[in-house]
Amino acid sequence: MNGLHLMRFDDSEQGPILLAVAVPRAGDPWGILAPLRDTPWGDLVREVSAEAMAHARHGLATPLMREIGPNPSQLVRRVPLDHGVCSLRLECLGFRPEACLPGRKLPDCYQPPKLEGEASEAAIKLALCWMEGRYVVVVLGDEFNLL
Repeated sequence: MNGLHLMRFDDSEQGPILLAVAVPRAGDPWGILAPLRDTPWGDLVREVSAEAMAHARHGLATPLMREIGPNPSQLVRRVPLDHGVCSLRLECLGFRPEACLPGRKLPDCYQPPKLEGEASEAAIKLALCWMEGRYVVVVLGDEFNLL
């Protein structure tokens, strides 16, 4: 996904972990997610330490999972309704308030309300990641490499 590095860790203690990690842009670790930083959407993106991410990349995901917070299925329920219910509700014949919001059954036509341009695109990517069961994170700092 453009601007997000998709990963999967198969940890012996944690089981499979799906991640979407923001690719830094112009020195900003939030990358494409930066327009969401001061929105209810941005409040649900977790910042994790580079050390925890490096441990996960080297086979120990427990430190990352301690920092990562609630799972994606819990996070989608934390999007306030006025920021989550699709903005196409007045134009869409198939609109249903309980179905036209972020979650496991995110409609293809979903458009987040109250956001435009890059912020809207970033929120859609975030919602798609959550739909797949991915944790979306921003890594702060520099990772170490044992290789």
